[in-house]
Amino acid sequence: MKLECKIKIQDRQRTNGSSTLKAAKGVIGLAKSNTDQWVLIVRLFKETSTTQYKLRENIQALLHKCINNGMATIQIKVPPHDIQLSEANVESLKTLLSSVRLASTGNDLPSTIKSTSVNAVQKLQRPTLQLIIKQAIEYPTLKGFPSTLEKLIVNNAQLRTPVDRRIFILKNLHTLDLSDNNIHELPSNLEMNHLHTLIMRSNQLKSFPPKNFQSPVLKYLDLSQNQIEIIDQALLKISILDRLNLMSNKIKIIPRNILRLLGQLQVFNIASNQIRAIPNGLACGGAHLHTFYYSENPLITSKCITCQRFNFTLVELALRAVIKYRIPYDFNIIPRTLCLLLADYETCAHCALPCLTNFGEIIVPRQLSANGITVHVTAANQSFSVPVQERYCSIKCFNYGLKRAGMTQMAV
Repeated sequence: MKLECKIKIQDRQRTNGSSTLKAAKGVIGLAKSNTDQWVLIVRLFKETSTTQYKLRENIQALLHKCINNGMATIQIKVPPHDIQLSEANVESLKTLLSSVRLASTGNDLPSTIKSTSVNAVQKLQRPTLQLIIKQAIEYPTLKGFPSTLEKLIVNNAQLRTPVDRRIFILKNLHTLDLSDNNIHELPSNLEMNHLHTLIMRSNQLKSFPPKNFQSPVLKYLDLSQNQIEIIDQALLKISILDRLNLMSNKIKIIPRNILRLLGQLQVFNIASNQIRAIPNGLACGGAHLHTFYYSENPLITSKCITCQRFNFTLVELALRAVIKYRIPYDFNIIPRTLCLLLADYETCAHCALPCLTNFGEIIVPRQLSANGITVHVTAANQSFSVPVQERYCSIKCFNYGLKRAGMTQMAV
């Protein structure tokens, strides 16, 4: 039997902890030696030769605490090597360890365990980890994709909806670039557990993500040059995003809770859309946001009052209490409209209390660099100030904002 996985060989006699071989993709298996004894054979794909280890009475320990994560360590007595395995198929790894344990005690292995040919292991080719397709004629319509792919780039291949689902079942894929195609939507129920980079630039997407989209480690998302009009709340649930590119779409409003939900966001590009003003929650910056692109938007250029509604109701006060005391809620407890209000509220620019249905709002220019955010403009005559929507929870706070902006205050 043989198992392809990531292998690292550690020499226990080296006091500095360095490895005789660096971690790399390879194959490990069981074979019969010339003396009819079981041996462990190891070969890294970057090497042409194999390493053999005697098994009988030569195993010091089998460390398998993390075997359900595809990780284990085989400790050899002579030579004193630790063979560290990772990213392995769990069932195959369990079979390998149980076979190694039997062989180390001199017992016969089950008839289902076949000896691996050393010559066959030496002839194994390095698995295909990257595939780049630059035109439609190169697309593997009949052949399909290698299951070992980690990076797939398909540009200018005239991909259309529905997109080939074979792309999305590649379990090891961590980078996917489908730019410059004609994709209108992605399939629903996608589960891509290793994907950390998704580039969908220059397509015809009108929304993202698709229904039941799961990508728990996605960090870089590029949806530029599409037809997106609304930043969906489902997109904001991809909580570990650190780079988001929405340039050249048709977006009119930035969600007020974007940094509250995307707490890891570092780079945000909303240039060349239809944005009129920036919400205060974004202008204040978050714990990580440091670069913001906003050029070529029809931004408001003058100060103005956009809302002054202070008729407080019992609903408003109750919603504020839910937020203040962190009372759990869902659609089964309170109406859906109230749940949406609780999801998209903004805090008062003065006292930080939540603003939900009754508030005052003004738009004033502000330098984002004062909050440690680097802004990027393209036109030489474009100001580094952006119009910021500031909301205030009461007349008192509203007057504070008006006074700071140099505008006429309301009578209390």
